[in-house]
Amino acid sequence: MPRDIVWITLESVRQDHTSLDGYHRDTTPFLQSLADRSNGATFKHCFSHDVWTRASSASILTGLASSSHRTWTQENRLSSDVPTIPEALQRTGYRTACVSPNPQLSEVTGLARGFDHFHYLGKDTLLDEAGVLTVLGYLTKLNQHSAGYTTDTAKHSVGYVSDAIARRHIREAAQADEDLFLYVHLGDSHHPYYPPKPYQDLFADGFEMSVGEALDLVLEMSSDLHGYIARGVPFTNDEWNALQAMYDATIRYVDDTVRSIVECAENRLNDPIIVVTSDHGELFGEQEMLAHMVVADDAVSHVPLVVCGIEDVESHNGVVQHADAMKTVLAEVGVEFEVPIGYDLREQDREFAVTQRSGVRCASKLDMIGERDDAFDASRYHVGDLTSLRTLDYRYQQSESSEELFAVPEGVSDVSEERSDACAELAQKCESWLRTYGRPKSEREEQAEFDDSMTAHLEDLGYL
Repeated sequence: MPRDIVWITLESVRQDHTSLDGYHRDTTPFLQSLADRSNGATFKHCFSHDVWTRASSASILTGLASSSHRTWTQENRLSSDVPTIPEALQRTGYRTACVSPNPQLSEVTGLARGFDHFHYLGKDTLLDEAGVLTVLGYLTKLNQHSAGYTTDTAKHSVGYVSDAIARRHIREAAQADEDLFLYVHLGDSHHPYYPPKPYQDLFADGFEMSVGEALDLVLEMSSDLHGYIARGVPFTNDEWNALQAMYDATIRYVDDTVRSIVECAENRLNDPIIVVTSDHGELFGEQEMLAHMVVADDAVSHVPLVVCGIEDVESHNGVVQHADAMKTVLAEVGVEFEVPIGYDLREQDREFAVTQRSGVRCASKLDMIGERDDAFDASRYHVGDLTSLRTLDYRYQQSESSEELFAVPEGVSDVSEERSDACAELAQKCESWLRTYGRPKSEREEQAEFDDSMTAHLEDLGYL
């Protein structure tokens, strides 16, 4: 039986910075309240399919691995002959709508296909997509939902606009008695981690510098991201504390935005299915990296996942992935679509999670970093396409340059023997998985061509 679906993806939110994981800051109280409901479930070991927005979003919306859909480099868009889940929902009569402030999730990257209404929120599109009344409301509330009256766009949040458009589609679908698939990508937790004014001092007790200095620091870090990595991420303890406190404040803001969207959906729609997750995590010095590039460390692949409104979906501590949630949702609403890399959360446990990363994009990032400082040593990072298998005890990684195994289970005394046996077993599983799920879905490769406005937006976000 068709049911309304509201899927909300939070930009760059790592699991261990949420209230779901016992974090020392209450960053996601609403998300926790969803998980605590009798019909809610949370999964403490959810891993993203890729380490950045375009590829991760493509996996969510196609049910394919990155090496299969191939939308995992800065150059490639989703091939037009690769079917998408919004298209399948659209064919069955769903009203399909998407809101995205990130060019990586847009028509240019092929990920708008299947949405009746797609809203990319850029500087040049905001007015047309949001409408005059919403933009006027946003401007009058800049001190509440953004950085106040400043022309520096890096400081501004657009959660208010995303929320307004999402609620508009919820109201219109309810009034027209249409089944709704609403996909909202909330981008305000992406660096530079510049929270709206009311949130800026929320966690200021966690660092010694002033809030103003912390805000200057996040802007400086974001504007020279590759330079800081090239120099070995040379932040003091207090600077790390300030960066993470500002990041946590942006997470609290997006959690409040989620609350507004979900409460509207539950007031207007009849028993909607709610899914809230993150496209990927974020690096704060792990493997001497920042943001979400190059490595597949847990910090950038371990993400929150909450599913609310599906009977018999229960919290558990096994590994899960986005495709599992999507496969479960599609089965619940009776829409047939193949999700090769997914398992129904009600029927089957996953043996391991798989996170991938493109070698082409990695090489480009390493080149950009190396240009900032000749002393940067790129040789310590994997080259080529990377596939990472994650169990509760181990993370096995394979690329063209090497293979390696991280993490050992508690209580293991003979670490070397345990690691050797696990490595051999996971190596075989990795090869089998790649043969089954990792091959390209399409022989075509289509190029993403951003206009000047989108290119400037991507530069602000550190992609270029």
